[in-house]
Amino acid sequence: MSQRLTIGVSCTSTADMFQKRMTDAIAPRLLDQRIRNRFIELFDVLSKGDEAVRDLGWAEYFNYFFDWFPDEGPIQLLSTMTDQETEAAERVLAAMRDACDATPRFMTDDDLISTGWPQRILPIAKQAADIFLRRGRFDEDVVEPESS
Repeated sequence: MSQRLTIGVSCTSTADMFQKRMTDAIAPRLLDQRIRNRFIELFDVLSKGDEAVRDLGWAEYFNYFFDWFPDEGPIQLLSTMTDQETEAAERVLAAMRDACDATPRFMTDDDLISTGWPQRILPIAKQAADIFLRRGRFDEDVVEPESS
């Protein structure tokens, strides 16, 4: 019984914390900083080529990317990205869309690897990561100046 009460108190406390975090407004620029950092992480994963497919699985390889980028239409413009970073991200987006269009809807990891798409995307993603990393990752808790 005491273990149950402890767990109940813990869950309530966690739920309250989660609710508070969900209602706390953050500055749009801070959100853009966080999204930009996720782009860097994503480009790093894609720059592993076939290894990324083996680590994530073929479906998550695409789903992870398209969780952050639109299936259709233009890329989301971020206040934290330079024109060069936006162009690099658009190149990765175009390659991922081409790969999606050129591959079957259902396949195995080996099927995707055999298409050569992960290896074609690798240098594009690597270049994008390198471009983003010139200015480095941004703080996720403090709004950085616009000149960052």
